[in-house]
Amino acid sequence: MKQFTLLTFFISLISVSAFSQTFEEGLELYQQQQYEDALEIFTALDDGRSLLFAGKSHFDLQNYLKANSYLEQASEASREVAYRQEADFTLGLSHFRMKNYSKSIDLLHELIISEERGRAKVDAQQFYRQLLQFFTLDQRFEIIQSTDYQAVAKDIVTSSYGTFNHLDYTALVNVFLERITDDEQRATIASELNRRARPGSDSLGAPALSTPDGMVYNVGVILPANDDPGPGMLVPRNLYYGITFAAEEFNSRYTDKKIALNYRNSHRDPDSTAKAFHNIVWKGFSDAVIGPLFSETASRMAGLSEQYMVPMIAPLANSDEINLDYNYTFQMNPTFEVHGKRMARYAVRQLGLDTLAVITPNEALGTASARSFRHEAERLGAFVSYYIEEDFSSLGYDLTDFTKVFTTDKTEIDSLNYIPTEGIYAPFTGQAANTLINLLMTDLEVLGSDMVILGSEEWQSANLSAWQERNFAIYYSQGFGEAADTSAVRIFEEDFQTRFGLEADQFSKLGYDIGTYLFESLSESGNPALLTQIIRNRDSYNGLAIRINMDGQRINQHVYIRALTPQAINGMSSE
Repeated sequence: MKQFTLLTFFISLISVSAFSQTFEEGLELYQQQQYEDALEIFTALDDGRSLLFAGKSHFDLQNYLKANSYLEQASEASREVAYRQEADFTLGLSHFRMKNYSKSIDLLHELIISEERGRAKVDAQQFYRQLLQFFTLDQRFEIIQSTDYQAVAKDIVTSSYGTFNHLDYTALVNVFLERITDDEQRATIASELNRRARPGSDSLGAPALSTPDGMVYNVGVILPANDDPGPGMLVPRNLYYGITFAAEEFNSRYTDKKIALNYRNSHRDPDSTAKAFHNIVWKGFSDAVIGPLFSETASRMAGLSEQYMVPMIAPLANSDEINLDYNYTFQMNPTFEVHGKRMARYAVRQLGLDTLAVITPNEALGTASARSFRHEAERLGAFVSYYIEEDFSSLGYDLTDFTKVFTTDKTEIDSLNYIPTEGIYAPFTGQAANTLINLLMTDLEVLGSDMVILGSEEWQSANLSAWQERNFAIYYSQGFGEAADTSAVRIFEEDFQTRFGLEADQFSKLGYDIGTYLFESLSESGNPALLTQIIRNRDSYNGLAIRINMDGQRINQHVYIRALTPQAINGMSSE
């Protein structure tokens, strides 16, 4: 689209022998993409060409409402055909960006059927044809019912043939026929269209839609920021730089479609975040939003995402409560429930453990992991010998009354009917995690146990004794990790350093991964209305800091299982 808006009008300028110096300066700034500076000149003038370029400048700045106002004035005030047609064409593009699809295609149709010739008319014809292959089924129904032109409605229907299945096509025909009041005309058109509806097209899969040339995907980014960023602001800053890097890479890779980022400050506050979301959707006309960081603000935004039907990508929020009833919220950081489920699958399928225990504090973040682990392990046919969920803090974190069942003393096992257990899942989280890890490991060492230990990410920093490290196979789960392709990581780190003058950290890579995943999902969907379906069902993405596998869900289902001790490392290498 952009090449149309940049080139169409410049042809007509060649034929004009003289311009005022002021307008020429504004035009030069416009061609240099200095749109705000150009606007100062164009808005100070009062003629058709200045109104036109004021509108085009606002259009390129994504100020579509202001652009529409100037373009409408230019269309009415201009005596020159080229000015008027360019204003109408750009106005059609602007309404398309605003997702006013019926208004957009009507404006293009009006330009196409006009008797006046011009370059903008040719461009409008090409864009009109491309739009007919862009609209989803729902959008087609809406346009058929709302367009001012019967010819447009008919084009929408006829272009659906061969793209949508027989039932959908027939439904479109029937809706179109409802708007025709003349019985004879309706019968004639019905006969014409129904001849095209051949049985056998029901086997068509998802429609293969295409995007117009110059498609721009607007992506909002809502993250906290500060004028004087301290250590707490490094995470959102580096995430944003990673997202920006991914957008620039996408834009350099594709010539016919682009990503436009629109940033808003979330200020770490749910109310401010909600305000930012409203702004980024209604003013920025965003196709998707990345952010915010934290579960509390993400929960607030999830409701708005559902209300406005704009997909939200939460990069770090891992609360199990965010996604309960929402279809437009996607969590890249696996939730505690997903960690438990994936660890259970690893224990049963990869390690071959069939008798397992679970221990967790009650009302802790890891409790969801523990319950999920138990459910999945039992579903896979394993036996959960002991499920221990207690308020350990009220007991002074003394675990001995619970861990005694893991003794290796055969006499005690037989006399007290203890169930021999092969492994234990201990998803400890929070401030007490290290204390609980140390106490559990001490108890198991005293009991002479060699059971497999399965833990949460907090186990990564466990302070193990030499004996414990030597004699236990300990595994833990992790949401993020380094990519296996070290050369790709190295290239990214070098390019990131060159671009931003900063060393790339885990969050820079995570921002890049999430940005790349979203942008490629938009590209694959073609029409942003199909984005949620594409995200759920895309093939696994193996990034620099995260692997994304939605597996038909709204929460990333991939969890890294890491080996902490030599025995676990050997166990992984033998799989």
